[in-house]
Amino acid sequence: MFRAGVVPVGDKYKYKIGRWVGLKNPTTTMDPSKVVVAFQATDEDETLYPPPSPTGTASPSGGTFSDLSSITERVTMSDPIPPPPFVVTKALSKVYYKGLPSKPPLIATTKPSPFKDPTGPEAYSVLKELRELGVHPLATVWDHGLAERLCRGLNKMRVNWTSIDAVRIVEVGESSGPAIVWIGVEFGALSFEEGSIVAQSCHKFINSHYHIHDFHVEIRESRVMRQAGNRFFDPVPLSDPTFTARDPYTATLGIPISAKDRPWAEGTGGFYLSAGGGDKDIYLVTARHVVLPLDKNDNKPYDSKMREDVIVLGTSDFNEKLAAIDYDIRGQESAITDAQERIESVEGQADPGSVTERQEAEQDLRKAENGLEGLKALRHEIATRWREKEKRVFGELVWAPPIVLSTEPGQFTLDLAVIRIDAGKLDANNYRGNTINIGTKYTRQEFMDKVYLNPTNPTSFKFPVNRLVTLRNQVPESPLLDADSEPCLIVFKNGAKTGTTIGKASNVSSYTRNYFAGQYQESREWPVIPTDRHSGAFSAKGDCGSCVADVFQRIGGILTGGSGATESSDVTYVTPISFIMKILHDSKRFQYAHLNPDLA
Repeated sequence: MFRAGVVPVGDKYKYKIGRWVGLKNPTTTMDPSKVVVAFQATDEDETLYPPPSPTGTASPSGGTFSDLSSITERVTMSDPIPPPPFVVTKALSKVYYKGLPSKPPLIATTKPSPFKDPTGPEAYSVLKELRELGVHPLATVWDHGLAERLCRGLNKMRVNWTSIDAVRIVEVGESSGPAIVWIGVEFGALSFEEGSIVAQSCHKFINSHYHIHDFHVEIRESRVMRQAGNRFFDPVPLSDPTFTARDPYTATLGIPISAKDRPWAEGTGGFYLSAGGGDKDIYLVTARHVVLPLDKNDNKPYDSKMREDVIVLGTSDFNEKLAAIDYDIRGQESAITDAQERIESVEGQADPGSVTERQEAEQDLRKAENGLEGLKALRHEIATRWREKEKRVFGELVWAPPIVLSTEPGQFTLDLAVIRIDAGKLDANNYRGNTINIGTKYTRQEFMDKVYLNPTNPTSFKFPVNRLVTLRNQVPESPLLDADSEPCLIVFKNGAKTGTTIGKASNVSSYTRNYFAGQYQESREWPVIPTDRHSGAFSAKGDCGSCVADVFQRIGGILTGGSGATESSDVTYVTPISFIMKILHDSKRFQYAHLNPDLA
C-alpha cells in the first residue's frame, strides 16, 4: 500500500495520501446504475457548498442546499435518462478536434448534432482552437463547488476521468464559440454510448442545479502528463551566430536539467530564488518529479545530507542540442556554397546589377564564414568540455516537500524542488537574475501580435531588442487576471523541449485526476492554452519545471504537467507562484525567501 505523503504546515507535517502519474491505471468500467444518483446532494454538500442564485452565481452570503425546495426540484437525476440525442461515431471521433495540438479523440458531446459523418478526402477541413472561458456564468461558480461536484459525480459513476477544464472551443476564424465543460478520460474508459450518457448527466446537473444553459459538455480521451562542471556561458548579442545554439548552456531561465543519477528523466529549471536572511546562496526552483523519482514508497520530505547532483542537460537533451549545432553548421556551409556560386555567376560582369549582386554575395559569404567559425568553436567546446555528466553538474538538490494534490480552497498541485547553485557557476558576466531569453523563434511582429490579443497588455510590455525579458514581482494570487481584470492573461515560457511559447492563462481552475497504488487523487491546476491554432502546444513532455511569466514581466508559476492525447499538451497546467511562495514561507529553511537573488 502507498505510504502516506506529507503536507508542510509551518515546520510540521500532516499526512495525506499522495498521487502519482505515469503508471498504468486499473481497468474500471463505468457503472450505469450510478448515473441516477451521481449528482444527488449529500450532507457534505449541505455544509460545503452554498446554493446558486437564480442567475447561476454562487451566493456570496453562504447557505445550504436546504434553502432550495427539494433535491428533486434541484437535481432531477433520479428521473430516467432518455436516450442521448447524439452518439459520436468513430469517424467523427478522429477528426472532431482537428487543429488542436494533440488532436484528442472525441468520445461525447451534448451538442445535438455537431456534424454529419465525414465523407471523402476533404471531409472535416474545419479546424478548431482553444480559447479561454472568459466572462460566463460558469466562471462565477466553477471554483465554488461546481467543479468539485462534477469530480465527485464522475467518481460515483466510476468514470476513469483524468481532467476537467472549462474552455471555449471555436472554429478557426470565428470570434467566439460556446462554453465547454471539457472532460478528459483514459483511453478506452468509455464507449461512445457510455460517454453520451455521462455527458448528458453532467449537462443536466449543471443546467438544473445552477440554472446555466449556454454551454455544452464534451468528453475526449487524454492523459495528464508530468513531463519530466562548467560555469554557465555568458550571454552574447543577437547578432552572434551562436546566439540560439548556446542558450541551453547559459544561466537565463529555461535551463534543461536532470538529476545526475537519472539523466533519462529531463525537465527544465524554473526561476531563481534567494533564501533571504543571512543565506547568500542562489537557488533554482523546479518541479520535484524532474529531479526525484516518482517512487510510491518515498513520497516524503527531501532534506538529505547526501549530495544529489543536478546537471545541465540529460542524456537525450545533450545529444539533441549537439545535433542541432551540427544542423546549423551544415546550414552555414550551404550558405557559403551559395554565396560562392553567386560570386562566380557574375564574375567579369561590370553592369550595375552584377556589381550589386557580387557585393551582396561577398557580404553574405563573410557572414556565413564567421558563423561557421563560431559554431564549430562552440561545438568543439561542448563536445570536449560538457559531454561527461560530471562536467555538467551545476548544483545540488537541497529541499523538496512531498508531492501533494489537493482541491482544497487555495490549494494547487504541490510539485516543488529547490536546487542550490554551486559556487563558481554564476558571476557578474553570465548571471542576469530571473531573465527569460525569448530567442529568435518569434519575430518582433509575431510576438507582439500575440501580446495584442489582449488590448490592455501592450502598454506594459516592451519587446527587448536583445531578446532578454527580466521578470519583476509575481502574478497576484487573485484573480489571476490581466491588469484591467479582464479574464485573458497572456503568458510565455522557455522550456527545454518546446523552447519559447506563448499562451493564454484561464480565469478558472482546471481539475486533474490520476491513479496510483489503488488510490485516485485529484488536484486543482492553473490552466494555460495556446493563443491560437498556429501557436502549437504551449508545452510538451520535458518542459516541466519551466517558469511561466506574463507580459507584465511577472513570474506566474512553474509548469507541472499537461493533458493531451500525445506528448504535446492541449491544456498545460501551472502551479501559481503565490501558492509556491506560501509553501516556501511556511518552511524553516525558506521562510524569508524572495525572488530577487543577488550575487554575493
